[in-house]
Amino acid sequence: MENIISKKYLQQYELMVGWINETLSGLSDEDFKTELSPGKNHGVWILGHLIVSDDDFSLYMGKGDLLYPELAEVFGQGSKIQSPENYPSVGDLKARWDRVYLKNKKIYSELIDSEFDEAHALVKDPESDFFKTKGRVIMAWQLHQMYHNGQLGVILSKKGKSKY
Repeated sequence: MENIISKKYLQQYELMVGWINETLSGLSDEDFKTELSPGKNHGVWILGHLIVSDDDFSLYMGKGDLLYPELAEVFGQGSKIQSPENYPSVGDLKARWDRVYLKNKKIYSELIDSEFDEAHALVKDPESDFFKTKGRVIMAWQLHQMYHNGQLGVILSKKGKSKY
C-alpha cells in the first residue's frame, strides 16, 4: 500500500524547512539580535526555539531521542529571554537546525499513513491532550514553525530586507 499522506507530509515538511531556511539566509548574524518589540523575542531566541521545537518532534512520534536536550531550558516554551550574547552563536544554532532537520526528514520518510490516527508517544490522557494523535502533532508542529518563521520575516522587514 502506498503511503500517500505520509509522502505529502514529508513534502510539506521539506517545503516548510526550505521557507525557514530562505528566511534565515536573509538575516545577518547581527540581524538575529533584533527584537520584535522591546523586551520580546529576538532572532537568536526564535532560531533556538525552532530547534528545540523540531527536536521534540521525534519524541512525540516515538521515533528517536533529542539531539539537544540542553537547549530545552534555554529556548523552550516559557524560557526567559536573555541578551543575544548569552546564547550559542548564530552559526552554531544554524548547524544544529540543519541536523534536527535531517533527523526529522528521516522520521517523516519512514512514517506510514496508518500511524496518523494513533496516539502520539507522549500522550498521557487522550481526553485532555490537545494533540492526541501523531497526525495532530504534525499539523500543530508545522503551524508552530511557520508562526515563528513569520516572526523572523518581521525582523527581515525591519532590516529592510523583505522580499514582499
